[in-house]
Amino acid sequence: MLSRLVFYGRTNVKIGESAGMIKSILAAASDYSPASGLTGGLVFNEKYMMEVIEGAREQVSKRLRVMFEDPRIEDLTVLSVSTIDKRVFDGWAVGYAGRTIDAERLYMKYCPTVDINPTIMSAAAVLDFVREFCALDTLYVQRTGLAEQRMPAHPVQPAAPARPAPPRQDPPVETIKVVATKPVVTA
Repeated sequence: MLSRLVFYGRTNVKIGESAGMIKSILAAASDYSPASGLTGGLVFNEKYMMEVIEGAREQVSKRLRVMFEDPRIEDLTVLSVSTIDKRVFDGWAVGYAGRTIDAERLYMKYCPTVDINPTIMSAAAVLDFVREFCALDTLYVQRTGLAEQRMPAHPVQPAAPARPAPPRQDPPVETIKVVATKPVVTA
């Protein structure tokens, strides 16, 4: 049985450390491949990270535990966990959400600002944003496994003329706020 997990968190990066963070996250992407049983995507910048993980329930849970322990991430929030019949990611992709024309078009499509802010996005919007961002043909996206070939199941659509998009009418989504993720040691 396959599961899909959609979540986000705030990145814990100090000013001047973003270049090192970008390199370490992109390097960690090489650990994931279809052979590992996990597919999905991670998009991040100096403020937030958003991730979608697909795979066997046990593997998805293990990946989430790793994310809880990652010192680069704070305030991890699970948007949705669901059973799926089919994956939407062919491999694993990691993208740095910098300032490019293609990225800013996606920001405006899924968020009312020209910046990523998952705190005001639904689980469906985060899933679609991560999928489309990871499919961009840019140096800011690194793919492993089958995802090295562009993700053909959902090609990026050309941008419409510059008009504000209507607000998304997604159904209400229950979020789970993770409060204490680190073990407390008492003397």
